[in-house]
Amino acid sequence: MQDGRRLCYKTDMKFSHRIHKMHCGTAGAFFAFLLLLLATSVTTHAGDVTIEGRVFTESGPLSDALVSAHRSYSDLQRKVQPAATAKTDKDGVYQLHIPPGSYHFTATGESGSRKFFAYHGSNPISVDKENFWLALLATATDSPPVYVDGSPGVQGRITYKGKPLEGAYLALYKPESKTFKGLGVKTESIGADGRFRLQVEPGNYVVTARKIVTGKGNRPLQKGDLYCYYSQNPLEVKADLTAQIEFSCYPKIDRNDFVATPPVKSDAIKTVAELSATSKSGIRGKVTDANNRPLAGMSVLAYRLTSPVFQMYHVYHGSEFSAETDERGNFLIPIDTDGDYGVVARDTLGDGPHRGELYGLYQGNVRHAVTFKQGELVGNINIIAGKVMDVPAQGKERVQSETIVGTPAGTPVILDDTVITQDTVWQGEIIIQGVISVKRGATLTIRPGTVVRFKKIDRDQNDVGDGEILVEGRLIARGNADNKIVFTSAQEKPAANDWSYLQFLAANRGNIIENCRFEYAFAGVMIHYADVRISDSVFQHNNRGIHYNTADLNVDHCSFIDNRIGIRFMRLEGNVLIANNDISRNDIGVLFVRQHVNAVDFDLLNRGKEMPRFEGNNIFANRTYNFSLGEGQERDITVAGNWWGSIKRETIAELMYDRSKDNSLSKILYEPFLPEPVRNAGARGLRPSATGQATTGGTRP
Repeated sequence: MQDGRRLCYKTDMKFSHRIHKMHCGTAGAFFAFLLLLLATSVTTHAGDVTIEGRVFTESGPLSDALVSAHRSYSDLQRKVQPAATAKTDKDGVYQLHIPPGSYHFTATGESGSRKFFAYHGSNPISVDKENFWLALLATATDSPPVYVDGSPGVQGRITYKGKPLEGAYLALYKPESKTFKGLGVKTESIGADGRFRLQVEPGNYVVTARKIVTGKGNRPLQKGDLYCYYSQNPLEVKADLTAQIEFSCYPKIDRNDFVATPPVKSDAIKTVAELSATSKSGIRGKVTDANNRPLAGMSVLAYRLTSPVFQMYHVYHGSEFSAETDERGNFLIPIDTDGDYGVVARDTLGDGPHRGELYGLYQGNVRHAVTFKQGELVGNINIIAGKVMDVPAQGKERVQSETIVGTPAGTPVILDDTVITQDTVWQGEIIIQGVISVKRGATLTIRPGTVVRFKKIDRDQNDVGDGEILVEGRLIARGNADNKIVFTSAQEKPAANDWSYLQFLAANRGNIIENCRFEYAFAGVMIHYADVRISDSVFQHNNRGIHYNTADLNVDHCSFIDNRIGIRFMRLEGNVLIANNDISRNDIGVLFVRQHVNAVDFDLLNRGKEMPRFEGNNIFANRTYNFSLGEGQERDITVAGNWWGSIKRETIAELMYDRSKDNSLSKILYEPFLPEPVRNAGARGLRPSATGQATTGGTRP
């Protein structure tokens, strides 16, 4: 070496981006080092991606830790040979060479007498073509569960740096889930003391927890948020036993908050978070209100669609694919898996939207679907969002031109899957062979005497026709006594379930149904998070006449006859009045069910206080029960002031299904009841039978 110095420079073959100076001592020592390097080098193949990183505990770098990359969570839990492994050096630094793919990254090691474990919260991580840096933050290996007598479930405590974690939520997943993100099988808030307790069915679960440090609780984890993974996962929940566990957390993308250690990473290599943030692959778009004003801070979620038809499931659940809109309403959702994705913008995680929530589905097609292929950027996915069940501002309505479809006595118009984007009028005969979606801001008006027939098309093979009118804008269907509007089957031999429903989903306000007839549907009218008025209409030969969830709903002078269920409802949220109706000759007149959706703090969902008012109805002569509570229903329901077909309490009680027949249920409070039938109940203009029921005099217009 020049100047007689024994100072040599090398490019570290193990950490190619780091340039180190090494004092070479003697030539023998240098060659000994080379031999050692060759002996410990990792076998690489053309096309492999280099992943470098560091493993930390709260005390500093974890040396001699084993970093593993498994191809699936199943491989991880079954202890299958990893796709690649590496040991950390004295600075906790490691290097892996693996082919492109999707991997679960973990680390195990010891420091002193303590064992440590790390599971990266972004697992599974997609490895493409670019090298990256991946830090793993290890916490003390958790103790196995302790089982105590009790109902099947899990209880325990969550900590961060030894202190109870407040304001977090716990989520349980099935081990076969692709990711452990979004809402779990059950998701519950954690108490101020870091403690939790929840009941679940016996089985195996992956237990995680999260804390959103700032902002809304439904957004993806960001820098500084906490992620927690129970290192003894999957946890077995046993019958008649409660599992007791305790585990701890680490901060997402914020190593400095976890441990203060001088960095060694070069700026030339990106972290996995930086790669994701600069990804040009995913779904891009904008969220605005009806006046085209951008909506900032909205969560936009992309759901992997598994059915050829839209599923209400996607309205309730979270997703691992999500983003938040910026001040201009723009968003980019990074996605790494081919498929069709439903896209929704909202500001609450889990459960259906509630009154006042900003909410909107992508309405570019009737499935709300965006088709994505890996490596692509799908743009211009724009969403109009509005407040659910909100009272509209006073002022003149926007006037726009109308599109007229059909003629009063002309050839039937056949409609396939269609998104109605501007005000439209239907008249004459309309035949639907698909799904009609009324976009937010548009109004569909149906004129008196119009007949809407649905061909039975069953794309998802569930024995229910997929024909549907989905209203996210507004619908006005005003028939009259002489010219009712009819929604029916187009089949030669019609039957219940030939078509799905007329559905209102977080629709604009002012929906009106008057003098209409609904027959042969799964549900004549389905209402979720919308305002609808229904009067003088007949529901006959359906699986369900009306099905509603959260709603502002007025049902007046309607007849529910020969359905499997006349009216089915859940949730006590919204102003609901059901009065002057005839509900008879159904299998079940009215069914009140407990909500069965997934949400944070699911057990609190049945705590609504806005009781529906059932007043002045004739609810009698139904074949199984006049009024029934669904499985697990724990809310008493008051339905006094109706005629139940008798003045004898024991006769009335016989056709009520509640605690009197199942101790696990609540009670139907039907007293005081009316001593005689309500005159003129049911759809006006129908001929009443001798028993006080209304008859339609036929099912065709």
